[in-house]
Amino acid sequence: MRYPVSGTATQEVCPNTSTGATGVCTLVSITSGRTFWLRGIRMIASSTSGNVEVYDATAQTTATGQTIRMLVPSATSLTSVVPTVYEFAPPGIKFGNNYVIAKLAASGSIGIGGMNVWGYEE
Repeated sequence: MRYPVSGTATQEVCPNTSTGATGVCTLVSITSGRTFWLRGIRMIASSTSGNVEVYDATAQTTATGQTIRMLVPSATSLTSVVPTVYEFAPPGIKFGNNYVIAKLAASGSIGIGGMNVWGYEE
């Protein structure tokens, strides 16, 4: 059975530092015993552009596991703030650990609520 799931950044997504957890943001907590299939991502950058990375993580503060890398365009270079939306063909991208988390690999930031994901668990 499929269960719709979505999540949003509840803190600013910023670069992960060499010390570890800084900048890592939890987007979805996966229900124990289920698999999450990522079907889409929506982002609005609030600073300079950078690559955003989405991880299949075993802990809320650890950026490890499967990685999806995408370029987040700079909102300051646009005449208005336009979200970037990525949609993935069915069944989506599989995540099997406890959390779906994100961080930026370069300079920049994504504000609170400026990154959303959706999909389903089964």
